Amino acid sequence: TSYLAVTGVQTCALPILNLFKSETVRYLIFGVLATAVYAFVKWLTWQAWHSGWGSETAAQASSIIFAFFTNKLFVFKHESSNLLRDFINFTSGRIVLLLLSIFINWWFIDQHPDILMNLFGLSKNNMVAALNLVVQVLIIVINYLYSKFFVFKKDKNLTE
Repeated sequence: TSYLAVTGVQTCALPILNLFKSETVRYLIFGVLATAVYAFVKWLTWQAWHSGWGSETAAQASSIIFAFFTNKLFVFKHESSNLLRDFINFTSGRIVLLLLSIFINWWFIDQHPDILMNLFGLSKNNMVAALNLVVQVLIIVINYLYSKFFVFKKDKNLTE
């Protein structure tokens, strides 16, 4: 009997370690880390450049590159002979969802805020916050499904 088994550490650690076996949990963990990369690069480049668009561009690019490699290597454990194709597919999906998010915000906040405000009885600020939350959750789910089934799908020719 090991020391860990006697002290109960092993029984406590196993459920936590089992969480990392879940692809979905790994996706969420690395998503939080990608957000941290975004925030750090945004802050750092803002301090250096004092440029909104420049710091946003650097932060978005850094977080997308970080997300690509962590999704490929740790979340989906994807083996591929074409890294560039995978990166372009991954980035394309992110750009499409960015454009969709911009359109949804433009439509429901800038053009027709009364639709959601009247439907849910919200002030404009609360409607913007609620819309942002819903859009972000949808984007996370769509990004996960797109990454899993299109970008990092299991190659039938590779054995696991």
